Amino acid sequence: MPIRALVLLCLALVAVPAHAGFKAHARDFKCLLKGTKPAGKNFYVFHRSKRKLARAVAIAESGVPGQEYPVGTILQLLPFEAMVKRGGRFNPEGHGWEFFKLGVNERNRSKINARGMGEVRNFIGSCQGCHMTGQAPQFDLVCEGHGALQLPIDAAVIQENQNSDVRCLKAGPAH
Repeated sequence: MPIRALVLLCLALVAVPAHAGFKAHARDFKCLLKGTKPAGKNFYVFHRSKRKLARAVAIAESGVPGQEYPVGTILQLLPFEAMVKRGGRFNPEGHGWEFFKLGVNERNRSKINARGMGEVRNFIGSCQGCHMTGQAPQFDLVCEGHGALQLPIDAAVIQENQNSDVRCLKAGPAH
């Protein structure tokens, strides 16, 4: 019986798709200001699990290298971009992160304009490429405070963008 159980376990492991883990949907990207902002950081953290959210915030605040964010963690600095920890064997070069360009629909709900790995780009270039600079790889690709390329916008502009997230407005009835 133990051999049969081992064989079944091996078959189950082989059957797991390469991209197993958390896969974000548009509904997972909410009003930025409803996320949790780690002390001393400009970005917001989201997670469906309160326990894993607390762990992700603790990692962000600790500044200790070598820690990995829990699968399902969503990090956002600006309303129109996000990075999501997928887990499984998704994007090993990018530490399991998936990068997103976001927009909003007519009801001020999120829509995904682009998602992926190194091919997702913003006005600076490849999201993943930027997150691979400086010491960010030692901090699970989180750039803020880790010697990565600096954004060409200051904290006041970041805060202004965060405060203007239209997803925070209540969508009125369609007319």
